[in-house]
Amino acid sequence: MAGLQLVTPATSPMGPFFGLPWQQEAIHDNIYTPRKYQVELLEAAIEHNTIVCLNTGSGKTFIAVLLTKELSHQIRGHYQENAKRTVFLVNTALTVVQQAAAVRTHSDLAVGEYTDVEETSAWTDQRWSQELIQNQVLVMTCHIFLYVLKNKILPLSKINLVVFDDCHLAITEHPYCEIMKLFEGSSCCPRILGLTASILNGKCDPSELEQKILSLERVLKSNAETATDLVVLDRYSSQPREVVLDCGPYLDKSGLSQCLQEELEEALHFLNDCNLCVTREDRDPTFISKQVLGDFLAVLMVLGPWCADKAAGIMVREIQKYIKHEQEELSRKFLLFTDTILRKVHALCEEHFSPASLDLKFVTPKVLRLLEILHEYKPFERQQFESVEWYNNRNQDDYVSWSDSEDEDEDEEVEVKERPETNFPSPFTNILCGIIFVERRYTAVVLNR
Repeated sequence: MAGLQLVTPATSPMGPFFGLPWQQEAIHDNIYTPRKYQVELLEAAIEHNTIVCLNTGSGKTFIAVLLTKELSHQIRGHYQENAKRTVFLVNTALTVVQQAAAVRTHSDLAVGEYTDVEETSAWTDQRWSQELIQNQVLVMTCHIFLYVLKNKILPLSKINLVVFDDCHLAITEHPYCEIMKLFEGSSCCPRILGLTASILNGKCDPSELEQKILSLERVLKSNAETATDLVVLDRYSSQPREVVLDCGPYLDKSGLSQCLQEELEEALHFLNDCNLCVTREDRDPTFISKQVLGDFLAVLMVLGPWCADKAAGIMVREIQKYIKHEQEELSRKFLLFTDTILRKVHALCEEHFSPASLDLKFVTPKVLRLLEILHEYKPFERQQFESVEWYNNRNQDDYVSWSDSEDEDEDEEVEVKERPETNFPSPFTNILCGIIFVERRYTAVVLNR
């Protein structure tokens, strides 16, 4: 721990915001300002194999860099003699770049990046030897490290530390699990540091919590640790205020929703009853039809008949394109069947409401509540733009045409490209931004309409 100096935000000469992520980027490469909980977890990692469990954005990678620095005397010097190597393992190629940048920023160690398993597996022993001599820290995907271990390119006796990013993946069928199996029986296993923000890797019953943690500890041969002072930790990590809203069930007074649901379920039942011999799912002539009608049913249940009618319009346009390019006669027939069902649905909807205007009686309470929430944050200055034609041009109620012709699509695209850009001031200045998560793309498109 030599050279480490604890500087808390309150005592920092830089002020109370010293140590925030954007200011850490400006810190000189060799200056470390770990927070109290980071020092605590670093001390645990120095003593034994450790799984660090911290929220996203609370500086897990920084702890890994601190441990690498603390053990750096083992990786300095000549590799052919007594020097070892530190390995950072990540799950994706993009994360390799991020982790390598963090090590370079906060240390003077030579860092190698390895992202392409096909490229690296074609390297000669001489090329690998050169990489190991030149770089003291190796940041690579787990697939590449598995290849390196299996081919004895880098023996465990020459590794002093292995950092597992997103280590909770080790309790699934993942290369991390295979890597740990290769550690078994070795008399000179390296120090292990696991980093995770989601130790459970999914939902579980509270009664299973302890067993899940013990399982991860057993696989990684480590102890799970987190900050003892959770109040301090909360100060540095994101703590949003969560509000759960009960929207209530949709009351289908007109009977339209039930009628549409019965039509769709009958069509899906027919498609599922078709006894077709296919070797692959994507070769199934009913595959697209089942997918489209399944998506439509989901939109109906979540958003209501008005939104479902909008989705039907979009789907008919897509089905028409599939029909135009489909070569198999049987597949064409199923697509035409789907097209007919969607048009029938549209006709049923027209008997109850006009698609040209939004009828709130035919949307679910969930949509109504969402509209109310969004309306609370509607900027006043936006009202002056509502008469501007371009402002909402893609959200007009009659934007989705029921025409079978695709020429309209092409003309429309040309028209959009040729329209000159008008430099109005942004109506969204200083307005709260938000993200609405949905399960299906049609839900996102229809909500936008």
